[in-house]
Amino acid sequence: MGTVKIKWDTKESKGTIRKLNGGNLAPPIAGEMAGRNIRKSFKELNLAFTRLHDAPLDNANCPLVDIHCIFPLFHLDPADPRNYRFKHTDDYFRNCIVEAGTPVYYRLGESIDHTVNKYFIEPPADVDKWIEIASNIIRHYTEGLWEGFHYDIRYWEIWNEPECGGNTRLDPNAKNLMWLGTEEEFFAFFAKVAKELKRRFPHLKFGGPAHCGWSDERSGKFLENCARENVPIDFYSYHCYFSDPYGWILESPGLARKKLDELGYTKAEIHLSEWHYFPGNWHRLRNDATYKQNMYNNEMKGLDSAAALTTVMARWQDTPLDYGAYYTCSNTAWGCYVTGSSKPTPSYFGLKAFGDIVRYPERTGARSDNDHVTVLAGKDAEGNFELLVSAFNTGDSHCEVTVDRELSGAKCTVLLLDENHNLSQCVEAEVRGDVIAFDFEGNSAVALVKIGR
Repeated sequence: MGTVKIKWDTKESKGTIRKLNGGNLAPPIAGEMAGRNIRKSFKELNLAFTRLHDAPLDNANCPLVDIHCIFPLFHLDPADPRNYRFKHTDDYFRNCIVEAGTPVYYRLGESIDHTVNKYFIEPPADVDKWIEIASNIIRHYTEGLWEGFHYDIRYWEIWNEPECGGNTRLDPNAKNLMWLGTEEEFFAFFAKVAKELKRRFPHLKFGGPAHCGWSDERSGKFLENCARENVPIDFYSYHCYFSDPYGWILESPGLARKKLDELGYTKAEIHLSEWHYFPGNWHRLRNDATYKQNMYNNEMKGLDSAAALTTVMARWQDTPLDYGAYYTCSNTAWGCYVTGSSKPTPSYFGLKAFGDIVRYPERTGARSDNDHVTVLAGKDAEGNFELLVSAFNTGDSHCEVTVDRELSGAKCTVLLLDENHNLSQCVEAEVRGDVIAFDFEGNSAVALVKIGR
């Protein structure tokens, strides 16, 4: 068993811990009678927001969020409220905004289309009409239109992964899952939509296009086109599915920042609107049922995943990233619960651990002597302290935290996530002088060390 030594400088001020812990999907409105009610535990994640994409895939027989779900017959009049179906999405928002207190990040467009014959991802036949429909959805949820609501929904993402799967018009063997038009058609669509929605709703933030990943060529070309066409971009969004929590997922925000700044978008935010730990093979995931079940049930939701996601969000603090949205925080195959149930997995408790450290927003100093053990420390308004410790792929470890204060008389608690704890109290933890010591058991682990008055 190796020893990890951490120095915690509670008197050192390092700014603010940024709440980068967004998610994807709200608690489902379908299947609650079958054990899928996650509203209470979802609230405990303390997410910065939840992005609504693929909602119909998580709610059987419920027309939610997507443009075609809310406005199913495109030939009808967008000025007539009878042509909209808001009820399901209204209830979905209630589960999220009202019951969980989690803000919404709305994706304007369509969910991924895995069908053989694609039904809803053609370029809109009438972009002006599409804009009218989108505008009325925005007004329904932010301005009370048609017995609607006045929710504070700041972020409106235009489309999702337009390049996902290749272009079927250019390559007949490609299987595009999100956009059946050409790249040029998408550029024109995005530019027109972004300009007009920003003109109508200057107080809201519009961006996109939720690229599959950051690419100097693809992302750069998109942003260069936006700059040429004077397209307003409040945020640029892309996705990242990773196996190395120290690699591309930490490096790419800096590349995005550099490109945006070069093009004059110095105030545009950078959003990773989907991200997930994925230590596997995409081809096998899609073609090998046994492999898929193991990935979904174990590798992508286990202790390695929990430590990877807390490592990433802690290290994002020192990058230009403005928001991240974990895919997903529901009970989907990609979620943080056992698929189709309300039982949390280790990745849920990892997300919950980060949702706790952001309750201590005044960042203080903390350093680890092990490159694979990441630390993030904070202080709350009442003078209580917390330290997040994320040990990724370290094996069993003994952890010693040396604090810059005498601990006698202080209330010290260690909550541990490892092979024997689900973010529960580690009763074996020792406090002696200025040191708090405890053991990790398993390949990866996460801990919250609390010092209270």
